[in-house]
Amino acid sequence: MAKSHDKDLLPVAKNTVLSLLDDSGVDLQLFLSLIAFIAAFLGSIVIERVIRRKLKVSPKYADIINSIISSVLLPFMVIMSLVAASWITAALMPVLQAHIIIASLVKIALVWLIASCLLLIAHRHFIAYFINFIMLVMTLLSVTGLLAPTLDSLSRIAFNMGKFSISLLDVVKGIFTLVILFWGAGALSKSGENWLKRSHLSFNARELAIKFLRITLYFLAFLFSLTEMGVDLTALTVFGGALAVALGFGLQKITSNFLSGIILLFEKAIEAGDLIEVGTEKGWVRQMAIRHTLIETFDGREVLIPNEDLIIGKVTNWTYTNTRGRIDITVTVTYDADVELAQKLMIEAAKSHPLCISEPHPAANVREFIDRGIQIMLVFWIPDVTQGMVSSKSQVMVKVIHAFRAAGIKFAQVN
Repeated sequence: MAKSHDKDLLPVAKNTVLSLLDDSGVDLQLFLSLIAFIAAFLGSIVIERVIRRKLKVSPKYADIINSIISSVLLPFMVIMSLVAASWITAALMPVLQAHIIIASLVKIALVWLIASCLLLIAHRHFIAYFINFIMLVMTLLSVTGLLAPTLDSLSRIAFNMGKFSISLLDVVKGIFTLVILFWGAGALSKSGENWLKRSHLSFNARELAIKFLRITLYFLAFLFSLTEMGVDLTALTVFGGALAVALGFGLQKITSNFLSGIILLFEKAIEAGDLIEVGTEKGWVRQMAIRHTLIETFDGREVLIPNEDLIIGKVTNWTYTNTRGRIDITVTVTYDADVELAQKLMIEAAKSHPLCISEPHPAANVREFIDRGIQIMLVFWIPDVTQGMVSSKSQVMVKVIHAFRAAGIKFAQVN
């Protein structure tokens, strides 16, 4: 009898609840949705605290786990709560239109979850916010029933240029595709660049492969975007001819620098880390880009040299085949000075320097007779010019000065 009585109470309770609501069930859906959001919020707080207390992770991955929990847990709990609310609504009002509000909220919550995951994966990059904005607009148009009319209106607005016609919808699709594909091409090229840097390829081959990969990916992304816009790629032959003319006139310098950069990478005449001298600039090569080469001078300046200048101009590469460098020091002594002693003292000063190498051996030769006195040039070599030619020359010159003063050798007076 008790079980029979309970069964009789269930329909009565159901009818009592429904009698308090309107026929469409809007009040029930709004009430259950509010309960679902509150339950999801409280549940996410409790679950997050339990996970943080129970889950033991290394400090290396702690930030990643915390970011995942903070970003994904709440929208996931909202979706689960709304699904449960939808089941309750369907049980009370088994009509398709009865739970359309909850279904719409589930769609929005699902976009929220996808957006949170995308921001987490893309490290809150601009492209992630762009994609999220598009998804949100599409979802709102979908749940309000305005998506189809909006797309139809955009497709009716067309731009006609002779036989070529493109709608506003095609333009929007093309721009969206272009942004997404360019971001994807950048991410792929970055991953390929990191992989190539770990490979055993030489620097020039690696840089050439990176540039070729990047250009290819961006070019394919551009072509695919044009296809999405409805552009006939065969029409690009005219554009290609116009581009060739532009390259021949207005863009010849850019093209020349680009091709010069590729030639430099193939020839391997200049590589990163080389000590080069171009005109009045002298420094270490820090980066070789498509258009320019970056060198760092001795005074810390970073100079961008167009690649064309490195091809058609005179370039001194101090480390092309080896890193050895010769240092010359010229002094002028009086005519009454002991020249042989002066030569000996200069050679000893060079040999006493820690960077002076024995082969080729240091040498001091009489260079010229001038009105003021006798010129003697000291020549010595160091194993690596990147360790400091200026400082080595300065230190040896100081030693020569001290040695000459101790021996009574006088420098010629400057007029």
